[in-house]
Amino acid sequence: MAFEKSPVPNDPALSGWLDTGIPEPPAFDRRFFEQLLLWATDHDVSDLTIQAGNFVFIERFGRLAPVTRRRWSASEAYQCAQAIYGDNAPSQLAKGADIDCSHEIARGRHDLARYRVNMTAARAARERGLEITLRTIPTTPPTLDQLGLPPDLRAHLVFEQGLVLVTGPTGSGKTTLLGAIIRALLEQPDSHRKILTYEAPIEFVYDFVPRAHALIAQHEIGVHLPSFAAGVRNSLRRKPMVILVGEARDAETIDAMILAAQTGHLVYTTVHTNSVPETLSRLVEPFPVPEREGRLTGLLEALRCIVTQRLVRTTDGRRAPVREYLHFTQAEKDAVADAPLKQMAAVVRRLVREKGRPLAADLHDLRAAGRLSEAEHHHFREVGTQLESLNGAARFSSKGGDADGG
Repeated sequence: MAFEKSPVPNDPALSGWLDTGIPEPPAFDRRFFEQLLLWATDHDVSDLTIQAGNFVFIERFGRLAPVTRRRWSASEAYQCAQAIYGDNAPSQLAKGADIDCSHEIARGRHDLARYRVNMTAARAARERGLEITLRTIPTTPPTLDQLGLPPDLRAHLVFEQGLVLVTGPTGSGKTTLLGAIIRALLEQPDSHRKILTYEAPIEFVYDFVPRAHALIAQHEIGVHLPSFAAGVRNSLRRKPMVILVGEARDAETIDAMILAAQTGHLVYTTVHTNSVPETLSRLVEPFPVPEREGRLTGLLEALRCIVTQRLVRTTDGRRAPVREYLHFTQAEKDAVADAPLKQMAAVVRRLVREKGRPLAADLHDLRAAGRLSEAEHHHFREVGTQLESLNGAARFSSKGGDADGG
């Protein structure tokens, strides 16, 4: 059945309405929903939000716009949840549990459109509502070259063993960076690495990444294994060389990752922090106070590199990453270990300025190149480790690479 275009209602909320060119049905229709998702994939849309009682919104380059001409009812939002997750979605949401999953749409024999999904019950006027957030995921991760990582950072992302942390808020490109690293490991002709990933949910897949002497197995937490900690314990029985853990979110997972890194494995994970100095404190906080100093010792022994990333809006309307990082040699580890816990962040902040690269250096470079507005620079000026002077900015500019990328 063909749907006809209807005129845009005279609703102030639709002043920024974006025409997708897709005829819209008068009620929820799975075919229209999937056409909308495919349009999002093809038009640089990062997120699509379905909210009971509201228009469907997309986010592109950090800006929101409605893409439907009418508001979706709570009933339609729940029909959408069932189309994604199955008939038990409403009952699970009614229990107060949110749903994290992935959704795929086949686009031929060798192509999939993939989405990361969160569904959460929410208020919608006088009825039980729902919000569904779908994040578009490229099937295959980008290459490190496409991300424009500077050479001094790329040199400190791969080791024989140890712990590499990628940090930042939700939507800052952490998963994309980790996906590019895993892709690079698979594509190396002399890799000979067995890689195990534990994700919630699986985002990038590597089906179409060529590899000659490498293996990868991906696992979805909640589907294949119950928790990240269980995943790390599972990996130690399977003789991997590389372990990717989606998030270091609790003491049990952190403990298991440190053990894996100390016993000859290369472990990658993400942490929700805004700077390198903040990350070490965050990783010892889940442990009881009397245990924190001992846990820090184990963490430092395993640690190799911390990378913090944010996405900023550039003057061309797109987004670019800004990064802060520090490679932990024995000298850096000793400096942190010798400091009292209360002074640890200050010590790491100094090390980032002296031995690494502060996030403020990338901000300065983008502004100097005319790619970052004063308003955007002002918004991010206090995020991450700060420069001490403009002379410091000049020094970092000489060692940094192209900050553009995904």
